[in-house]
Amino acid sequence: MTPAAAVELRGVSKRFDDVTAVDDVSLQITDGEFFSLLGPSGCGKTTTLRMIAGLEFPTAGSVRIFGDDMGLRPPNKRPVNTVFQSYALFPHMTVHDNVAFGLQMRKLGRDDVRQRVASALSLVQLEGEQRRRPRQLSGGQQQRVALARALVNEPRVLLLDEPLGALDLKLRQAMQLELKDLQSRVGITFIYVTHDQDEALTMSDRIGVMHGGRLLQVGTPEDIYERPRSPVIADFIGDTNMLSATARHDGHMVLGPGQVVRANVDVPPGAQVVLTLRPERLRLFPARDSVDPTDNALDAKVVRRVYLGNAITYDVDAAGVTLRVRQRNAPGQRSFAVGDDVKVAWTTDAAVLVDR
Repeated sequence: MTPAAAVELRGVSKRFDDVTAVDDVSLQITDGEFFSLLGPSGCGKTTTLRMIAGLEFPTAGSVRIFGDDMGLRPPNKRPVNTVFQSYALFPHMTVHDNVAFGLQMRKLGRDDVRQRVASALSLVQLEGEQRRRPRQLSGGQQQRVALARALVNEPRVLLLDEPLGALDLKLRQAMQLELKDLQSRVGITFIYVTHDQDEALTMSDRIGVMHGGRLLQVGTPEDIYERPRSPVIADFIGDTNMLSATARHDGHMVLGPGQVVRANVDVPPGAQVVLTLRPERLRLFPARDSVDPTDNALDAKVVRRVYLGNAITYDVDAAGVTLRVRQRNAPGQRSFAVGDDVKVAWTTDAAVLVDR
């Protein structure tokens, strides 16, 4: 049985005067899914989220939530709530009163409000913090209060607009795992907007990559990373080597002067293509070592070495073709220095066609 669509966009576009912010986006997000809209600043992802929230209305197309066309329905008439990067907590109110605010505006009874606030704070692990004020909380705790305030209204869809952007790296990484765990516990649909590729890959069931107002690809984190459909996606998601090549009649590819390699790519002879090759798929060997004859191997020289703690990144020059290689920094792993002569090798299926 196909899961129900929590949110559906049908040919949605949004124009501001002569600027097209979102261009003909169609998308289905299933009930209970953690879905991320990922892309650089200005790509249209936040405008898309605001149209789902009812903070903006489409110029063309429609937004449906659980089958209902939202039309011009305002935010408070939609089964959604939004968490923003700024948190927007009331500084003069306690944690309890911040979380209770929406319930009190709806004239719920005092006992009902108290029980629901306590339940929401328990969900975000802030039990016992009801009497504190925002200035007495850390950034991570303030973010949890904002989440509790959104969840206490029991939305069917929670919208999150770069909610971890103001946190430092370690806290942001910890909150990513907490958010994913929270979504699993409450079981509702989360739609998360971010420009951070690692964030999207860590938390999402599926990712929609946006660029220039268009939705370029939708898939699981593995699909997006391992099988990008365009050079734009391959370049944006993680680090990669982009290789321009020409197909030969024997199934080989010519990368540069005399650099002939094999790739599992079905294109006609003479085709001009772009391949993407992730740095972690490449391996370095001393120049004198032999390499598996079924692999590609190029003679090269190390021109840059960057120590990253858990990994070492090398840039190598193979007769004019520059490749980036990332190796785990582990006991027994061979290390190389700038100027070393090496072989750089990879399997024939490691390079993925992203443009022809």
